Amino acid sequence: MRKFGFLAFAVLITAASAFPSISIKLTGGAIYLFGNDYNAGVRGTFNSLKANYDSVTGTFRPLALGTSGAAEVIVPFDNGISLGIGAGIFRIAVDNEFAYSWWTYSGKESFAPRLTVIPLTVNMHYHRPLGKALDVDLFGGAGGYLMRFRSESRSTSSFFGYDRVKTFTAQEMILGIQAGIALELRLFPHVAVVLQSEARLAKTKYVKGDWTEEESWFLGSRKQEGQDSLFWFYSMTDATGTYPQAEFSTTEPYDSSYAYVRKGVIDLSGISAAAGIKLSF
Repeated sequence: MRKFGFLAFAVLITAASAFPSISIKLTGGAIYLFGNDYNAGVRGTFNSLKANYDSVTGTFRPLALGTSGAAEVIVPFDNGISLGIGAGIFRIAVDNEFAYSWWTYSGKESFAPRLTVIPLTVNMHYHRPLGKALDVDLFGGAGGYLMRFRSESRSTSSFFGYDRVKTFTAQEMILGIQAGIALELRLFPHVAVVLQSEARLAKTKYVKGDWTEEESWFLGSRKQEGQDSLFWFYSMTDATGTYPQAEFSTTEPYDSSYAYVRKGVIDLSGISAAAGIKLSF
């Protein structure tokens, strides 16, 4: 992940030094993802607990809202057309913990996903003046999104002091497209303040990574680990209803209560809003 970040930085520096007239745009803000199978699976677990146990505490929070930063080198051509080469980073993290009980039995389910993405983008820009010091910039293009996804889930039970921690870590390059609009307010001849919004479409249904599992109870403990685990998504039906489930496994999950088993989708599609500065040279 760090090597790719250094590569993206080197690409920007090379692009900036290759042209006599350029602009550099630096922005930071917030990002929101529309949703993915991981969120649906955690929500399904929460709803299943609420339906099957007398008391459930906790609130479901999706892996959706995070922070972002980006830099883009923009090379102007004629008639308001420019080419932009950019790189950035966005991070999203959330923690969910659901405690449940029935008579003297109690337990907890917790989920701590972490998502880090380094986008490397190429955009075409179209600038038009709206006033003496205000421009609008319409842009769009394609990008490669290097994703690092890590999930840690923990299950504890009052039954024999059971405790299990499972982790899954995957890194994938995802191709996508993006488009947006920006308003540029010139404060000085070569300095402008930028407000922009952007939308992207990028997802993958092949998420493969490493896994570990640690279990302990009153008789002892054990640890397992391996590679080539896949992200799976399916529906689970019990006496109270049907619930979506997400699972990381080297083999396809199977049970008589499972249906519609398929590979899970990690979806980076979403929107972002950012502010920053544009420097022209």
